[in-house]
Amino acid sequence: MKSKRKSRRLTIVGIGFLRTNSENKSHEIYLTNFSKGGVGIYLHKPMKAGTRILITFTYRDTEGERRFEDQPGMIVWCSRCGSVYATGIRFDHLPHSMNIPSSTL
Repeated sequence: MKSKRKSRRLTIVGIGFLRTNSENKSHEIYLTNFSKGGVGIYLHKPMKAGTRILITFTYRDTEGERRFEDQPGMIVWCSRCGSVYATGIRFDHLPHSMNIPSSTL
């Protein structure tokens, strides 16, 4: 089956935090499957598609430097997966500061 993805994805696991525009509270999330367009996450609370969010996370760039990001985006889908919710996030844009090689993504 041919993939419909526009960009390759980088499968990693990390921890971050998600905050919606309507809440002051941050929710711990587990990040996976980064791509130029977004990220897959797991969290303990269901989220509605279309919800505007801000994800905060850290990563190491291609030079090995630790970077912190606040990345705005939108919930695209959310589905129960056992005791957690698998959720797709579309980034508003990939920040220039994320120096991830394009051959990786």
